[in-house]
Amino acid sequence: MKKRILTAVVSAALIIPSAAMAFPTVFPHGTTIYKPEKCDSGYTLFGTEKEGEGTVLIDMNGHVVRQWKDIGNAEHPPKFLQGGFLMGARRSSIEKKGRIWGDEMSTDLVVVDFKGKIVRTIPRAGMHHDYQVEGNPVGYHAPGMPVAKKDGKILILSHKLTQNLEITKKSLYDDYIVEVDKKGNIIWEWLASDHVKEMNLPEEVTKTMRKHPTYSMTRTPGVKGGDWIHVNAASYLGPNHWFSKDPVKYAVFNPANIIISNRQLNTSCIIEKSTGKIVWQIGPLYYKNIQWTFGGKVYKKAYKKLGQIIGQHHTHMIPKGLPGAGNIMIYDNGGYAGYGPKNPGAHYGWSNARRDYSRVIEINPVTLKIVWEHSAKTMGMRNKYQFYSDYVSSAQRLPNGNTLITNGAVGQFQEVTPDHEIVWEYISPYYTPNGKYNLVYRAYRVPYDYVPQLNKPAENAVIPPMNTDFRIEPVKTDNKEE
Repeated sequence: MKKRILTAVVSAALIIPSAAMAFPTVFPHGTTIYKPEKCDSGYTLFGTEKEGEGTVLIDMNGHVVRQWKDIGNAEHPPKFLQGGFLMGARRSSIEKKGRIWGDEMSTDLVVVDFKGKIVRTIPRAGMHHDYQVEGNPVGYHAPGMPVAKKDGKILILSHKLTQNLEITKKSLYDDYIVEVDKKGNIIWEWLASDHVKEMNLPEEVTKTMRKHPTYSMTRTPGVKGGDWIHVNAASYLGPNHWFSKDPVKYAVFNPANIIISNRQLNTSCIIEKSTGKIVWQIGPLYYKNIQWTFGGKVYKKAYKKLGQIIGQHHTHMIPKGLPGAGNIMIYDNGGYAGYGPKNPGAHYGWSNARRDYSRVIEINPVTLKIVWEHSAKTMGMRNKYQFYSDYVSSAQRLPNGNTLITNGAVGQFQEVTPDHEIVWEYISPYYTPNGKYNLVYRAYRVPYDYVPQLNKPAENAVIPPMNTDFRIEPVKTDNKEE
């Protein structure tokens, strides 16, 4: 799927008054806001899309404290493990950037120490979008969570090339999830197309999907396939109060079960680990007349109040030990996704659901009630598009109750309070030389003690100027008469 350049900047540090949906051409980069007393300070890790820049670790003032140029080189996401270990995709040679499990042109998934020495390799894993390491269900810090075992089991989201006539006559670039043991042996696997019937997709969706299954080139040269579901997040549910309270009533929330986000279908699902079956799902349609049923109880207005989710990313259960634990958090992009009847914005019915703003939502997985929402509206902005990333992006709950949000299409990270105050903001300066964009798939905040190799850095407040007072002085010229 081609990426669409975002048409509205969401930088709170400098929004230049201009015509609606116009993108400012001049705005600051690096750390633009920092209120140390309100932040859950630490290091922030992210992968760049600029070839040769790889993965960057910054402090709260935006200073680069470490960079690994051969990890996450336009492959995402990198993750940081306690003790100064980095994990991510690595190309064994420059042309090997594929995302197909076991293919000779695919990337390796590696763990490296702080100096960059490889300490573990899963060759030709073709990881895309997500993976999890034993000991941490979601890949980000939660107090009291066991140390992630770099030598333990790993859940990997990859691809396989398949055929399934129930979906389409065209070949599929199918999503494939594997779990490997410490020796790299596959001990569990799941193929998305095997479970299409369990998704109970409406005919209006399947009819369009058969003709237009997001068929396009892959990252493997010469290989095409239908990226029909486009899974972009996969994590364990992990220990949670639902299952602890009643493991029979809330069996779907078994800590071993896996939750996934399916961007192109506008769905999020929970996979029962023991059977591989889909046992919980929201979407693809969120019409107000669709009833949500859980545990035999009908919640008639659940979908009406939840609203349509489009092209979402990073669906996951907030892990135990964090505020909101047991709720499900989603970066609801908007943008374009889905299948269905054609309309003026989607003449073929492909990506027929469209919306030009984003929101981060935290929901109760039983009732679908929105517990917390962050958007332009909740920030008091008039124009909804002032918080908008139509692809990539993520949200991480922090120990102090704040949320680290990656508005990925514009390379922007914001730490926001429960009351929607932006207390830290950073704009990535890593632009692609040709595409002129600085997208970041997902950023992670880690505590200082994750990196014992470094001394805790200074934390200096960054106070931006008032937008309306910001000026760039004219360049003085010599106007002497000849």
